[in-house]
Amino acid sequence: MLSSIKDSAKLNEMIFVMSLKKLKKKLLIVYHNFLNVFDREKTTQLFLHQSYDHKIELKDENQSSRSWLYLMLSHKLQKIKKYLEKNLKKKFITLSKASFASSILFIKKKDDSLCFCMNYQKLNALIKRNCYSILLINEVLTQIQDSKYLTWLNIIIMFNKLCISSESENLITFITFFDVYKYKVMLFKLINESTFFQHYINNVLFNCLHQFCQIYLNDILIYSKILKKHRTHVKEMLDKLHEVNLQINIDKCKFKIQKISFLKLLIFINDLRMNSWKVNVI
Repeated sequence: MLSSIKDSAKLNEMIFVMSLKKLKKKLLIVYHNFLNVFDREKTTQLFLHQSYDHKIELKDENQSSRSWLYLMLSHKLQKIKKYLEKNLKKKFITLSKASFASSILFIKKKDDSLCFCMNYQKLNALIKRNCYSILLINEVLTQIQDSKYLTWLNIIIMFNKLCISSESENLITFITFFDVYKYKVMLFKLINESTFFQHYINNVLFNCLHQFCQIYLNDILIYSKILKKHRTHVKEMLDKLHEVNLQINIDKCKFKIQKISFLKLLIFINDLRMNSWKVNVI
């Protein structure tokens, strides 16, 4: 048994070293001190409860939503089981004793594979809607005006990084053929999740916002006029993301570029394009 544990530890260490080498090849050497910000393993860690826990408020606290199981083929049941095992291990879900629950369903992706998700349609109809202002196009253009360098960072698995408040957990209970479970983390499938995350990310990155970056949900646009300053700005952002334990998807990041698609705009240095139209930045 001890031999097996040692072999497993060596294997994990080898995998870690290999992934680290790949990451270093993709990441500019000036940012190698921030490799931990790009560590995908940390995305599986459950956050502790904090002031940013998401609370779900119902229009009527006496209302509830109950859905029932329907017949599923064996391959779908196996897919559900793998999902449950994975998320129970991460502690993203736990068993629930709630008297109401949402159903589950499968959505077909573009490649014809199946995506397992929760059907919160009934619950969403009972939730109070929140409002939170997001970026305006004119505001973005004003801020990046005269910039010479752009960097785009993408936060990975952003919604799972925050907890659902303890009193709201039972509301997002879902029923399967195996058992009844509830989520402990925030989900993208509920209304208000986007506005809540925007509020959260604006708060934790407040000191950087409108100074050298614009943020829309999990997309961060960093802009600067001077290359040396741009690298300092990117380092400052990576340091802040490390501080709040948010990870970046290296495969979606773009460093020191001259154009980028952001908020459905194709942004060039000193230029803006949308669809077939072209507008000069003043």
